[in-house]
Parts: sequence; C-alpha cells; structure tokens
Amino acid sequence: MNDSLFEIVEHTSRNIFLTGKAGTGKTTFLNDFVKKTKKKHIVVAPTGIAAINAGGVTIHSMFGLPLRTFLPTTERIDQNLANNIADLMPHFKYRKDKLKLLREIEIIIIDEASMLRADVLDMMDFALRHVRRNQQKFGGVQMLFIGDLYQLPPVVRDEYILSMYYSSPFFFHAKALEGSNFITLELTKVYRQTDEHFLEILNAIRDGITEDIDFETLNARYQPDFDPKDEAYVYLCSHNKMADDINQKKIKELGGKSHTYTANVVGEFKETQYPNDEVLELKVGAQIMFIRNDTSPDKKYYNGKLAQISYLDEDEISVILDGSEEEITLKAETWEQKKYSLDDEKNIKEEVLGSFKQFPIRLAWAVTIHKSQGLTFDRLIIDAGKSFASGQVYVALSRCRTLEGIVLKSKITPDVIFSDKRVSKFQDETHANAKIEDIINSEKYDYSIQKVIRRIDCSWFVSALENFNLSAKGAKFIEKERMNQLYHSLKPEITNLAAIFQKFERVLIQKTKKFLRNEEEWPEIEDKAIGAVNFFFTHVNEKVFSPLKDYYSETKGVKGLKSFNEDFRVWLDDIEDYLKDLKEVHLLETPLFDKEKDVEVSLTIKKVPTHVLTYQLFQDGKTISEIARDRGLVSSTIFGHLSKYAEQNLLDRNDLLRIYPKEKISAFEKVFLQNPKENINDWKAALPPDFDYGEIRLIWNYFLNLKK
Repeated sequence: MNDSLFEIVEHTSRNIFLTGKAGTGKTTFLNDFVKKTKKKHIVVAPTGIAAINAGGVTIHSMFGLPLRTFLPTTERIDQNLANNIADLMPHFKYRKDKLKLLREIEIIIIDEASMLRADVLDMMDFALRHVRRNQQKFGGVQMLFIGDLYQLPPVVRDEYILSMYYSSPFFFHAKALEGSNFITLELTKVYRQTDEHFLEILNAIRDGITEDIDFETLNARYQPDFDPKDEAYVYLCSHNKMADDINQKKIKELGGKSHTYTANVVGEFKETQYPNDEVLELKVGAQIMFIRNDTSPDKKYYNGKLAQISYLDEDEISVILDGSEEEITLKAETWEQKKYSLDDEKNIKEEVLGSFKQFPIRLAWAVTIHKSQGLTFDRLIIDAGKSFASGQVYVALSRCRTLEGIVLKSKITPDVIFSDKRVSKFQDETHANAKIEDIINSEKYDYSIQKVIRRIDCSWFVSALENFNLSAKGAKFIEKERMNQLYHSLKPEITNLAAIFQKFERVLIQKTKKFLRNEEEWPEIEDKAIGAVNFFFTHVNEKVFSPLKDYYSETKGVKGLKSFNEDFRVWLDDIEDYLKDLKEVHLLETPLFDKEKDVEVSLTIKKVPTHVLTYQLFQDGKTISEIARDRGLVSSTIFGHLSKYAEQNLLDRNDLLRIYPKEKISAFEKVFLQNPKENINDWKAALPPDFDYGEIRLIWNYFLNLKK
C-alpha cells in the first residue's frame, strides 16, 4: 500500500487524511515521503513538541495566527471570546520572504492532526487564499493530514464558543474542507503488536464497541498489588504530577550520588518546546527510556526502549539495555528549531534557528500518556481509572507490544471506554482505501498535465503589460517616445503568445481526455508538452524578457523614476520566475525542457553608463534640452556626456549643427584656426560671453579631432 500511497499524494492534488491504528507506520511514511517527493513542501504540527518531533514548525509560527479562538463570520464578535474574519486579516501582513515562500508551497503536511482544531485549519485556509491570491481551498495548496483521531483529541478551552459555528472541534469539521474531494486513507498493518486476539481487543476499544471487548481476558491482567522486582516496568499515568512524583520517589530510594546533565541550548528554542528536561538528574541504577531511535547503523535502541544506568561521570552516561547484558555508552542528541525559507533557486530549504542538545533519555519508572505518544513498550503498569480522558484507554493499552506485558492496577470497565461517533462517521464517509488505484489512474495524468499548463500559462502577461504602460504614463520623467515604442513592440508579441497558450491548453486537455479513453498514446502528449515548454521559454525570453531588461537598464537609477522602477522590477521578477519554472517542469517523471537550449535567466543588469544613454537619445533626434528634461539632468551634464563622443570623433558636422547655431560654430572656428588656446580658462576668456564651459569643452574636442 505504501507505494500506492506515495503515488496518490505525489501525483494528484487530493487533500488526504492519512490515518491508522497505533504502530501502523504513519511517522515512517512521513519521513519517507519528505525524502522522495518532488513537491515543494513544509511540515507543520499543532503543538511545539509535535513540530520538533516531526522535523517541522508549529502552525501558529508558520502562519502568524492569533491564539484566540476563530469564528468564520463577518458578524461582530466579542474579542475577549474570539476573533472573526475582520480580526484575522491583519495577521497576514507577512514579510516579503514569507510571502514568496507561501506562494511556492505545493503541499503542506500536518502531523498529529488529531490535535488540530477546526478553527485553526480555517485560519490557515484564509491565510493561504489571501497570500496566494487564489480563492481555491487553501489557495490551491494540497493538504496531507497525518494522525489518529482515536488518540489525543484537540485541546479546546471553551467548546461552547466553537460549537456556535462548528459541529465539533476536530479538523475535519473545518469550513475549508466542506465540499472538497477530501479522502481518508488508512494504514492497516500493525507493526507494534502481532497477537491477533490482543489486536481484536484493541480495535474494539478504539471503536468503542463494548460488546466486542473481551473484558475477561483483558482484566486477567488486573494485579492491584503488583510490585515489579527484577523486570523493568513503566507506570503509565494520566497527569504529569503523578509521573514526576513516582520518578522522584524512585530515584531517591536508590541512594548514591546524583549526577546532573544540563542541555546545551543555542539560538532560538522556546522552553515550551524542549523535547526533554533541560536538566537531567540521574543515578546509577535508575530506570530510563530512550526518547529517540538509534540513528547509528547498529539500531540498538528505539523510541520507548527501556534501560538501566550502569555508569555516570561528568560527561559520560552508560546504560544496559533492557533484556540485554550489553553496556552501551550514550551520545547527546540534537533537536533543531527550524524555519522554512526559499533559496536563490526558489527551492524550499530548512533554516535552523536554534538547537537543544541533550542525552536522548528520561527517567522512566513512570510516564504520562501524552508523552507516550508514538512510543513502544514491552512492559507497562496502567491504572485506567476515572481520570483517563476519551481515547486514553486505547492509547495506553496500544503502547505495549503484548497483552502479557501489561499489568492493570484497576479493572477496565465499559464506563471508561469512550467512542466519538463524529470521528467514526467522518472516517466511514471518506474512507477510500478501496478506491486508491482508481483515483491514481483517473487523476494522475490530468494532475500532471494541469501542472504543466499552469507553468506555461502566460496569459497574465497581457494585464501586466497594460499595468506597466499605465505606470509609465503616470511617471513624470519617463521618456515617452521610447516607452511608446517598447509598448507597441511588446503588445502584439504578448497578445500572440497568450492566444497560442489558449490554443495549446485546449489541445493538451483534449489529448489527455482521449488518452484516458485509450484513444491517444501518452508519448504524443509528452512530445506536445516538450514542444510547448521550449517554444514558450524561447519566445518569452527573447521577445519579452530581453527587451524589458534592456529598457530597465536605461530607467534604473534615473532621477524621478523610483516608483516606476519598483513596479517594473516586480514584473521582471515574475517573468524571471516564469522562465526558471519552465526549465524545471516535469510531466510525471519526464523533464520537458531541452537542456541544449539552456540559457542563463538572470535579472542581473549591467548598468548602461549615463553618457551612453545620453548619446542614444541624441542619436534618436532629441535636443540637449529635451534630453536634460527627460533624464532629470542639467544641460551642462548633457554637454559633458556628448563631449566624450566628440573626443572619440563620433560626432560629425551635422551633429554639431544640431547643438550650436552656425554663428557660434564660426566664432569658435575662427579663434581655433588663428590663435588656439591651451586650456579651458583661456578659451573662456577668448570667446564671446554666451559660451559656457560645457559648450566649450564639446566643440574644442570636435575641432581637435578634425585636426588629427
């Protein structure tokens, strides 16, 4: 099933809830998927600890969400109780880098989704639609939820407020999922337990079907006076204080010297998200458990494996693993606090904000149910009394590999078995294990084609060009004739490209429909897509991007055009992104861009020297006063620019007649032939007073070149 599961997530746009009983490998799938996927993804979780363990970030930090309850309405809400839509929107004023990141994401993976509240998911939906300027659900981002709704539920302070708009606090009752093609896929193979009868009991407890629970077999494990002697047992508690009291009592009973080990916390790492105690107090003989899997090739321990401390000094901890005589020396492990960002190639990268380095163990005579989430034990002591919340009996019992490894301190009775019918109803209605192959076959090809079409779509260039033209008309210092020339040369090119795209889109969709009816071969569609990608890359790069870049090199830095250039740069950035995306687009596993046609796509602009821009405008027929006005410069600066060209013998007699009246040229020429001067001050003294220094330098350079 895992191959099919990867296929449906990778090659369709379906929103999926991946679930499964305890020990079915949900975390394993998550870790494998993020290694293999080509989709741009982030991993988030409802709580800090869950986010650290999943290698992701919290939902609230990713989206900047308020902590207060959200109600999906425009009606006025008492802000002491909740936020409404208007209250929410100011939270979406993200920095530029966060905006770019959220616009690039293709799939968001939410781990421990059982703890995700419906209103938090709706806030994510509003954020994504707003930022991505896309009114599809979640702004067109695919959502993968991972978790078990029969385990830890969402934490809700005031369920009454939520119930005003939501059928339940569970994520599946979010408004964003209404009317979507949402499906549930369930991992069914349990790796933790192998005893069929024990699994039957666990499943009946999970489903809340008390008449199917073999209470007699289960309560045969009831031993109220049980006191573990030589074997290592863990006492599973409902509250932190109970677990802490047991652990402290046990370590004091050991006697001997205590050793403390303080975590090394670097950078940003919130105390509420510490994955282990900041200070570990240990003694030789203490019972501990691992809170991480062994990442070395030896794989000697796993998350939840018990051991006993055998040696301690200032820097070293050695333990003997439960069920083994072997002593191993431990190494401290590092947990990282991360944030997501984009690199220069628009790939999503993980950036480490802070780290928490500590030995991956904690005292384990007792542990809370909450902290046991995801752990596996060989021997447990459980007191499933009235303090256990809904779903906790199942969570507690399912932590253990075998029924024989469980000791009950109180009997399990029907009144502590809870079932939330809303959960079972939702999963029954959306369960799609039997349809997974059909969904892949019917949606895989269409999804990939639509992805190619979205990448090629250049129809937005049409409105972008008009906005560009409007922006230019509003710019006081723009050179109007040059701008009009550019606009009228780009308009037919862009209009034609948009028309070709629309035709290509129709053809490709028709061909895909024929393929799904077995009337067309896939290689024909592939060839068509390859041709389209390379056609649009070449034409957009040469006919649109290049002339715009050239024009930007002329306007960049020109006085009075700051606002115009900022808008212009945004469009150029968007076209650059468009071209880079075309170079990376795939149809299923096939790359479509012809690497032999590869050219660098870059907005790095070689600034055209200011005197070159002046000379270009002069060659276009502009007068000196017109050039000075258009460029926001004084006339003397323009004379200085043209003087360089006179010095290089690049101005002829006709050019000179465009700059000076005949009388001025004659006056200079007479002095030049009869009594030439050696410096500009002498020239100034010898010429009529209407000659300024800039005029003298230019005409002097011209006549010097004639003499050569």
